Amino acid sequence: MVEAYSILFQKTSDGAKVKDLLTEWKMVCTDFPFELYPETKDLPKRDWADEDGEDTFIPDVLPLKAYDLEAGICYTGEMATAYDKVVSFLGYLIGEDGNGATLKVYNPHTNIGRRNLYFLGASDYGFHSTKDGDSVTFKVKLRVTDPKTEIVPSYSIDMTTVLALVEKKG
Repeated sequence: MVEAYSILFQKTSDGAKVKDLLTEWKMVCTDFPFELYPETKDLPKRDWADEDGEDTFIPDVLPLKAYDLEAGICYTGEMATAYDKVVSFLGYLIGEDGNGATLKVYNPHTNIGRRNLYFLGASDYGFHSTKDGDSVTFKVKLRVTDPKTEIVPSYSIDMTTVLALVEKKG
């Protein structure tokens, strides 16, 4: 069974507000596959024809590659408002809100967050009507350019409002 949950977004520009997928766009996330340690970058090497194996420079810490993730999103409500909600959300991701297009993202379901993500595209739109209501499902593809820096929410003093998504301190 798939459990739906919300995702928190914040632009990297100064003063940008944290946006909650559920409260801002009435959407839930069905899948958000952060990779904890994606592939390592290719290492510099020499392959000598007259020797076995190869000479590879192996640093003390292996650098990680950026990666793409594809998140599942679902809007449930009246089909008449679905188009406007989807367009508003995608407009936010591409920077139409005036705060740029670079994102910090936090998944409260897994407690994983990353910075320096950007929108690559949306696809696989499914429009469904049932006796319980209408829904639109789709995928959002994001590029994770910083695969390691952890991002966590910073709350107000009364712990009721997320003020910002910040780097996790060691």
